[in-house]
Amino acid sequence: MRSTTLILCAALAFATVACSQPTPQEQQADQIRDQADAQGDAIEAAANDRSAKMEADAAALLNQAGTSQNFDAQRLQVQADALKKQAELVEQQAEAKAKAVRAAGEAQATALLAQ
Repeated sequence: MRSTTLILCAALAFATVACSQPTPQEQQADQIRDQADAQGDAIEAAANDRSAKMEADAAALLNQAGTSQNFDAQRLQVQADALKKQAELVEQQAEAKAKAVRAAGEAQATALLAQ
């Protein structure tokens, strides 16, 4: 009786594993999603690198301006502020692009699975 139960449990476990294998369409959909995620991550990483450089340039300009209030220092401060704002915009744009790429990948994967 015990060996019959063990065999029955093993057969049930094998059937469960065999039934849960993803179909080729599901595998392709997962691959599409993974590629979209990777593209989104790459877009965000590139933007983070670019904005970090802009922030560093802005800090250098502010350092160069020092505490002086002459016109040259004021221009440097304006340039630094502009670089900081550009860095924010670069990151916002990258987030939007990455979100769009991921959404397109999800839509493509969903359409594939709907066939």
